Amino acid sequence: MYNPYQCDTGEIVYRRTPTMSEMRFGYGDTHYRTFIIAETPEMFHVDGTRKRFFKAKDDGLRYYR
Repeated sequence: MYNPYQCDTGEIVYRRTPTMSEMRFGYGDTHYRTFIIAETPEMFHVDGTRKRFFKAKDDGLRYYR
């Protein structure tokens, strides 16, 4: 199936809550991270729509849109 997001080279910003260790060190704010669409196919469903959340492969944390 054609996925319009796969050929896009744009970026999407996702957010996450801080981990317990980050809160202990005083970094208790919401964290934002920019993902490149072409390099992160796990943020999309099979039909091409964006997931509400996904687990990043490099750090293992869950990011929300």
